[in-house]
Amino acid sequence: MSDQNSTASTPTLRTRRVLFGIASTAALAPLWAKPVVNAIVLPAHAQTSVCVTDATVGGPLSGAPDNPPNCQVACEAEAARENALLCEVRETPTASGTDCACDIDII
Repeated sequence: MSDQNSTASTPTLRTRRVLFGIASTAALAPLWAKPVVNAIVLPAHAQTSVCVTDATVGGPLSGAPDNPPNCQVACEAEAARENALLCEVRETPTASGTDCACDIDII
């Protein structure tokens, strides 16, 4: 008997929920306005992680001090010498070896 009552009330309950949703939407629709976004504010951790290139340094990998194994190591050393953040490392193969370009953000 309880199974019949629960199944019989289910369509009625669904109908009431649908009608309530429609009535709520109709009542709130005139109050809705499209949001206006004037600016996007980044969280604090994202604001400090932006790297703005102040200078590009580099040259042939073979002539770099300390004889680094790759451009990443050479650029990290150059950024440390300049007291800067390393933004990007680019490697360009040439006939004489590899040229490195390091974009750094001077602190």
